[in-house]
Order: sequence, then structure tokens, then C-alpha cells
Amino acid sequence: MSCSGAVIIPHRQEEYRSKMKSDVLRLQWRRLALPAIVLAALALSLLIVQGGLKAVGDNAIANGDFEGGTTGWTCKSCTLTTGAPAQEGVAGQLTSTSRSARAQLIQSGITLQPNTTYELTFWARSEGGKDLRVTLMQQVAPRANYGMNKVNFDLTADGQVYTHTFTTVGFDAPVSDARLVLQADKGRGLQYSIDNVTLTPTDEPPPPPPDDDRSDEILVFNRGSLATPFEITKSLSGFVEDKPPTGPANANWVTGQYAGFAGGTLYYRARIISIPVNQPGMKLGFCFWEQGFDHEECRGQVIDGIPGTELTWEHSLDDMWVKADPINWANPRTKHGFIVRNQHNKPVSAKKGWNWNGEDPDHWYPMKVHYTVVLVKEGGVFSGWDYYGW
Repeated sequence: MSCSGAVIIPHRQEEYRSKMKSDVLRLQWRRLALPAIVLAALALSLLIVQGGLKAVGDNAIANGDFEGGTTGWTCKSCTLTTGAPAQEGVAGQLTSTSRSARAQLIQSGITLQPNTTYELTFWARSEGGKDLRVTLMQQVAPRANYGMNKVNFDLTADGQVYTHTFTTVGFDAPVSDARLVLQADKGRGLQYSIDNVTLTPTDEPPPPPPDDDRSDEILVFNRGSLATPFEITKSLSGFVEDKPPTGPANANWVTGQYAGFAGGTLYYRARIISIPVNQPGMKLGFCFWEQGFDHEECRGQVIDGIPGTELTWEHSLDDMWVKADPINWANPRTKHGFIVRNQHNKPVSAKKGWNWNGEDPDHWYPMKVHYTVVLVKEGGVFSGWDYYGW
């Protein structure tokens, strides 16, 4: 008789014992398996952060192999899917959607260590061998450069692995606000495949450029100095120009000795020394002209017309407003220089019948300034402002 009082028929005893043993084993399995399942779920949850996947190990990039779909990535002026072609498995498949804006594949919230050498690697290809530019920057204002500023990669249609080594700059303590931007060429319908993006620290820093090597730079334009500022008189009518530019500033920037400068970055520095009446919201717009005035490219910058105001800024040469057709940088330019504009972006000038655009020229001129523009070739490193008298 069993402990419950039930009668067990002798020929059923073996079957009963077998059933009891099976029940015990199932109970033991549940006791062992449940913690394992919980631990596995916890481990998976640790890989997931709000809005995407978390970077694993030394790699600062989350879901760089796109095996988690498009999670962790955003696409600006483009569509993003996953699939083939890929280095392995699947890759991010980017297609640009704008004719004028460059498509951008972006990952934000990246954690970086200060003054640390990193190696960026990725596999990529593009239809027609279109190039890819990569920037690592602060994702919020003032959007500081964190070590890579529009570094160009010459992609192929077949695909290959690319590597770039750099040292982080622009911060002194660990940050988690870095943004990686992979930027396509201009044009709609351009197709890129990107896979296995990694960003890892390394003990091998890149060799620093020689202090006296400025082969990556061209002084494009300069007016004045700290000791002797340039005076913009009323007779200049708001236009301060080189007509035409000379030397490397007006060279072929596409091929030959100065190849690579057409894909470079313009660095500006300006200081307002004096002005008759303060002009907050003033703009200084720098322009290039080619074939007379047929081809024109400009980029304005707000700099308050108040004595003591000093500002530095930068942008890529191909990121300018274009009138009609873009400039062919292989050809000599007609002239270049800056234009004084009011807060409404109107030239403070009597040229072309503008009649000073409603401004009193005596409130603007004479204005004393120090203004410098330097062009750094694609992939080059700017040596700084000391050499140029700042």
C-alpha cells in the first residue's frame, strides 16, 4: 500500500516507479533550466539599450556587422536596409535619396576615451566606386572634432576592408556623446554596402606630421594682421577680393602638384578690430568665381560686427552655395574674396544698384579686420594658426 492509501497492483509497481522517477527528473530539469533561461535573458537584455544595441567589448560601435538589422543606425537623405552584398552574413545597404544633400549613415552615443589612439575598420563597396567620407564628432553643440574630420576613402565596386588610425582630440575626460558619420558622394540613387564597422583602441599611435611640413595646406586668402589690421573703406563697397588669385591659391586643385585640394577643407579665422557702429548679426561671405561671373560658389558666416569679436570656422570646399554650375577646380579662378553683408544677408554695397541695401555706409566703413583662409587637402591635417600670424 502506498502512503496515500492507494493499492498498487503488483504488476503495476514497476510502471509506477518509472513514472515517479520521470516526474522527479522533470522537476530537477526545471530547477536547473529556469535559472539558465533567466541568465540568458538577462545577458541578452544587457546587449540592448534604448534605441539600439550596445557596443560589445573593446569595439565602440554597436551592431557594426548589421546582423541586428538596422538597429543603432540612422540614415539621413537615404534609405537603409540589410542584405547582400556583404563581407559576411548581411551588410547595411544604403541608397541616397537627394540630388543635392549627401547621404549620411550615422551612429550616435558612442563612448570614447580621451587622448587615445583608435583604429577604425570597415568593409565597404559602392556602385561605380563612389567615395565615402568619415567624420567622428561631438553629437551636440559645439560639435567638436573628436579625431576624424571628413577623412576620404576611395571605395571600389568589388568591396574591401579599410583602416584608419587616429588619436582622439577635443575632450579631456571620457565621453559618451560621440557621433560617427559615414557620408556618401552627392547624388540621388547612389548605392553603398557597408559591413563590420569597428572602432577599437590600439597602442600604436599614428606618426605626427613634421612641424615644418605644410605641404597639405594652401594659404588661400589673407587681409591684415594682429599688429596691422586691414581697413575696409567705403570705396571698396563691401567687396574684399584677390583679382585674380596667384600661386597655389589659384592652381589646379584636381590633378598634378596640388591634387587632392579640391576635396579639402577651408579653415577660416576672422577678428573685428574696429567699426563705426556695432553691427550684430553681420555676415562675412567668402566666394570663388570662375569664367568671369558664370560660375560662383559662396559660403556665409555670421560674425558680429563688434570690436573684439574673433571667430574660427571650417567647412569642406564642396559644401558651398552654388550658382548654376559648380566651379571646375582644375581651372584658374577669376577672383575670390569676402563680401560684407548685413543681418539680412544683403551686401552692404553700392555695386549692382544695391544702394547699400538700406544701410548707412558710414555706420559700417571704415571697418578694420584681420581675416585669413587656409585650404587643407583631403586627408590632410591643419597645422594651426600660429604660422599664419594669429
